[in-house]
Amino acid sequence: MKDFFRLNPCPTKAFPKPRLLLRLEKKSQYLKITAMSKYLLTLSIVCLSFGASAQYTSEVKTAQIQNTLISQQNAALKGQKLIGMTLYDLDFERSPLVYEDWQLGAINFKTDQRADSMLLNIDANINALVFKISVEYNPFRVDSDKIAGFTLYGTENKSFIRKYTSDFKELKNELLFFEILFESENFSILKQETKRIVPADSQLRYTSATEDKYRVDVNYFFRRGTDLYEDVSLNKKGFKAMSSESQYDEIQDFVKENKLKWGDEADMIKVFKKFF
Repeated sequence: MKDFFRLNPCPTKAFPKPRLLLRLEKKSQYLKITAMSKYLLTLSIVCLSFGASAQYTSEVKTAQIQNTLISQQNAALKGQKLIGMTLYDLDFERSPLVYEDWQLGAINFKTDQRADSMLLNIDANINALVFKISVEYNPFRVDSDKIAGFTLYGTENKSFIRKYTSDFKELKNELLFFEILFESENFSILKQETKRIVPADSQLRYTSATEDKYRVDVNYFFRRGTDLYEDVSLNKKGFKAMSSESQYDEIQDFVKENKLKWGDEADMIKVFKKFF
């Protein structure tokens, strides 16, 4: 008999759960869902609040920086006579501006004041530095004698210094500002970038109507010690003039070994840093 029941167990009947128990389970699930929803809602509000707070803090800092910058610009320009300029809305070939795009930079005045984050350019027609306080403003200039120099910002900042005709043995034009390409205790190289007018009657005529255009001109000057600056080319002939015979031989070897290109400004600066 025991073996019979062991081999043929009696099927058990599944009894339904009591209604009260079902209600309690549903309520428990509802409470869990509600609690999770409240948690997620609270978390979302906290995240939004944090994001809004961070954005507000960033905006406040930006406003503070802008206000500080404006105050600094006002202090630098205080007492300077601002001269309004043309909008320079011509294309680059017909414009006297040396740089095709306005350059972000800073102006150093002889009063030791500095006007930072200005948009700068050079008007080759009047040989003057021109600037805009921001994109939406019209350009201005001040008396060049009030300016000590300026800086153009970029991957590598470019420093410009005010020079006079008396600093050179010979100067072909009256451009006042020169970029300092290289400077050591006993040697310096300056770069002059300007524009000159190419008259219409000297141009090749592909059309019936021609007009005067501007062409960018670049010149370099070197000086030893306190001597006057001399015009020079960044090629073999120029380096031969700037160096002794033995040094020139070393320079030629250096250029060849490092696969540098004669006349390339960036490559020639490497030569200056190595030998001068």
